[in-house]
Amino acid sequence: MTAHRPLPELPALNEAQRAAVEHLDGPLLVVAGAGSGKTRVLTARIARLLERGVRPESVMAFTFTNRAAREMKERIERAVGERAARLWVGTFHATAVRILRREAAALDRPPSFAIYDREDQESILREILRRLQLPEAAYRLGTVLSRISDAKNALVTPAESANLAVSPYEKQIAECYALYSDALRAAGAFDFDDLIAETVRLLERPEIGERYARRFQHVLVDEYQDTNHAQFRLVQALSRVHRNLFVVGDDDQSIYGWRGADLANVLEFEAAFPGAEVVRLEQNYRSTGNILKAANAVIANNQARKGKNLWCDREDGALLRFVLAADEVDEAGRIRAFLEAHVRGGGRFDQAAVLYRTNAQSRALETELRQRGILYEIVGGVAFYQRREVKDVLAYLRAAINPADAVSFWRIWNTPRRGLGPGVRAQLEALLAERGGSPEDALRGLATGRALSRAALAGATDLLALLGEIRERQNGSIEALMLHVLERSQYLPHLDGEERESANDRRANVEELVAAAVQSEERERDEEGSGSSLVDFLAETALTTDADRLAEGADRVLLLTAHNAKGLEFPVVVIAGLEEGLFPHGSSLEDPDELEEERRLFYVALTRARDRVLLTAAAFRRRFDGARGGSVSRFVEEIPAELLEREEARAIRRGGLGDAGPRPWRSSWHRAKAETEEGETPVGLGVHAHRTGRSRVVGREVYHESFGRGVVVDADGEGADARYTVRFGTVIKRVIGRFLTGGSDVD
Repeated sequence: MTAHRPLPELPALNEAQRAAVEHLDGPLLVVAGAGSGKTRVLTARIARLLERGVRPESVMAFTFTNRAAREMKERIERAVGERAARLWVGTFHATAVRILRREAAALDRPPSFAIYDREDQESILREILRRLQLPEAAYRLGTVLSRISDAKNALVTPAESANLAVSPYEKQIAECYALYSDALRAAGAFDFDDLIAETVRLLERPEIGERYARRFQHVLVDEYQDTNHAQFRLVQALSRVHRNLFVVGDDDQSIYGWRGADLANVLEFEAAFPGAEVVRLEQNYRSTGNILKAANAVIANNQARKGKNLWCDREDGALLRFVLAADEVDEAGRIRAFLEAHVRGGGRFDQAAVLYRTNAQSRALETELRQRGILYEIVGGVAFYQRREVKDVLAYLRAAINPADAVSFWRIWNTPRRGLGPGVRAQLEALLAERGGSPEDALRGLATGRALSRAALAGATDLLALLGEIRERQNGSIEALMLHVLERSQYLPHLDGEERESANDRRANVEELVAAAVQSEERERDEEGSGSSLVDFLAETALTTDADRLAEGADRVLLLTAHNAKGLEFPVVVIAGLEEGLFPHGSSLEDPDELEEERRLFYVALTRARDRVLLTAAAFRRRFDGARGGSVSRFVEEIPAELLEREEARAIRRGGLGDAGPRPWRSSWHRAKAETEEGETPVGLGVHAHRTGRSRVVGREVYHESFGRGVVVDADGEGADARYTVRFGTVIKRVIGRFLTGGSDVD
């Protein structure tokens, strides 16, 4: 192998990393464990290619987040200078948009096509269901859109979907898919799934695909384990000429199977790309030894994996701590106390993240932190670019540059109110049905035909003039354009009509949108020497997630799902709600593949931590269907006992079903595991003792001779004649206390 000088501006590489970076030609899979420096390897690989004389414009690198793309560009620029600006580095969707803008005519779309989000999609589909007279109860928007999304990600066309349909329901779904695709084409728009699927179709056309495949001599992919079938086909098409495909992924961090990610893309890489080599990165630069030992022990229980063992040069560090709380309120209090102890020890709140399986779990945590005056930020709530006021302002810009975008037009046509009510809309829709064309053209026809009242005519004239002004100014400053739209439309005074606190929040969001436009222009000016175009800015807003917008510097605790934590790292991590049926999720318990994905998700959560980990579970958790008890998550039980400090709430240890003899509340999985592990100290969920005498047995597990084991969800009266409401499996019964056993209060 040819010797090269050390890479500038990049840290030293370990042996495995250097083997990957120095790889010559042909396909290579880098199995990169959590915290093993995969970004360092990707950027060093690109820098090495440029050192060897590869032209920057012939290198394409895919990431899964805008944040990752920016970080990679910055590192490469430090290593190779201004040549980095000519690389194609971006997310799959952003890169697809870049190709589609260039080739839009081949797909019968304008270069200024709109990108429809979920709300836009639902708007189109709702109208289709109304037209077909399909009941939304049977054809739910989410279900139909999910079926359409699955078809697109599998690269199944509407015609193919119709041919595959067997049942009447499937045939109706296929018809919805066809009409939905027609509506997108008529609106000059793509949805998110289209961005990849339509790019694949473009590249699989010989005359177009050959051109791109010859142009890009090297294709690199980050987070390869998260790719779906369409993304695999995209990568395959781009690398088919030179076959220089360099992918970095971790089969143990594949956690998006529910949205189409195909683990087989990693497991079967060598079969898909004959002659491929594999390099494993196992040295971890993030976590302590004990955290890695725990993570390795848990993930070793999975069968579908390439196999690796993370290790580090760091000390073992603190043991992982597991706390079994009485309920979710007690759990939140213990998490808060843990965070406060971290701060008293010299840390900061912004060094900590609390991870959970479902968003609903944040409620108790928010209440506890708010009452104690601890700042927090939730990741994964209503995304910034999905907020009503932000979408309203963007809709003015979208409707102006793409008059066919009916969804954006209808969003702003009477917002703020300008006298264009339901009657005018009915006239407009009738004209569209008769003549076709864009809503803007139809409104112009009504206005010039004197078919509108004086007030409606004034409103129509004003809207048409504003849309024209936006088009005239679209090549200038985006900041100036947005300020003009806000002034001309009187949108900010429109917000003042709402409740004061809400209006202030919405105004702040609009101001943040203007600031985002300024930042976009500055960033593009720095990278390419000219400001961002309006079309580019609108595409950026459509592709940005809240994970890309996390604020830095504020001393606040982050609350987020384990899925949203992917790609992040923190000195301190709390993983809450570790109960069977919650984490792992109940929907996975009967499916081995889904259960393995849940274990990978826990592995991802665990390996976000650098120094300390707190694991928590609640003995009883209030759910919409009543309090529920369960078992400690199997993932906690899979961590070697010598790596865990265990603590139970005093109320659980003090009394109840778990005090003596067998623990009936433990799952059969835990009992079987306990039987095979000598000396194991059982940890399970015990009795929840409430503060009030009347409800002190609520949450207690009891036994009925006919109905079996159940959990008390309500109590009325005292003594042997007290009546208890008990959940037995999925059935709720009212039972007199003398017929129940399971504790002194009900015996």
